[in-house]
Amino acid sequence: MRAEIEDIPAVVERVLRDGAAEQTTAAEAIRARSPRWVSVVGRGTSDHAALYARYLLEGLLGLPVMLAAPSLTTLYGGGQRWADALVLAVSQSGAGPDVLEVTTAARASGATTVAVTNDPRSPLAAAAEFVLDVRAGPERSVAATKSYVGELAAIAALSGRLARRDVAARLQAALEDVPGAVRAVIAECEPRLGEVARIVSDGRGALVVARGIELPTALEIALKLKETSAIFADGYSGADLLHGPIVLAGPDVPAVVVRQAGAVGAALDVVVDRLRAEGSPVVRIVDAEAGAAGQAAPAVPAGAAGDGAVTVDLVQPAVVDELVGPLVHVVPGQLVAEAVARLRGRDPDAPEGLTKVTKTR
Repeated sequence: MRAEIEDIPAVVERVLRDGAAEQTTAAEAIRARSPRWVSVVGRGTSDHAALYARYLLEGLLGLPVMLAAPSLTTLYGGGQRWADALVLAVSQSGAGPDVLEVTTAARASGATTVAVTNDPRSPLAAAAEFVLDVRAGPERSVAATKSYVGELAAIAALSGRLARRDVAARLQAALEDVPGAVRAVIAECEPRLGEVARIVSDGRGALVVARGIELPTALEIALKLKETSAIFADGYSGADLLHGPIVLAGPDVPAVVVRQAGAVGAALDVVVDRLRAEGSPVVRIVDAEAGAAGQAAPAVPAGAAGDGAVTVDLVQPAVVDELVGPLVHVVPGQLVAEAVARLRGRDPDAPEGLTKVTKTR
């Protein structure tokens, strides 16, 4: 798992370099057909990548985007009207029956279908009209890491080709910065991984919190903690957390907060304050901008007078564009999950009871 995390920069580079032609072909067809709405479909980790696609496509193109409910097709008999739709199907293996059935039904009903997969010879790739190869190569760890970021990179590259010119240029430049940013954040996080792993491992569960386009990051980090370490970790929007689940916070429930740069990240500061007030130890995944703006985590030791919470920052040295932030900010969470598993004496590469490909309908 650790080696595959370190391979992420090379995966992103391959997606941008070797995947350009297929991304352009799919984008040209989508523009020519002018879909009126978008449906994104995935399971598990790929569902989180699909949620990232929702934020990008709806935000950049102004098209309504929905997360598909596969069971409507596989268990309830289908019948959805897919005409005039773009269906983006995301699956690392391309072998999941539910994602495959939705894609097949959508294409038969007139939708433009695009598969994002790490296996261009998979059943899903054959079912879709267009294929975006994630180019992550073999992934030996059961917990997906490099293939997840590869999915995000392919989705972002396609989105850039569909956006207006100024946004397309911005997104392309931001994507080109991702490999260097990931290498930097791995090096920056390394000295603090042991400390953070102990904080997370000592809890009876964990909260993982973000807002906006980083919500998929929170969900994915929570999933990695569950998969590798058998920790009851839940991912939340910071807004949703304050609407009730905040009662879960406390000294024995650490929180991992993805605090990106900008206004959305700043909106999470009040959530961090509330978590600390409830006594939760807080680990922030934070851009350098936060420290520069005076928002660096206070060095409050556990058990200090008036405040039982400790706050630790895992810092991304440079500020990354929020459009590609999820490609970078998930990496510290992946590193923490791997470190927690090892601290708990578990094998992060082969968690008990899990297999690499899960087939559901």
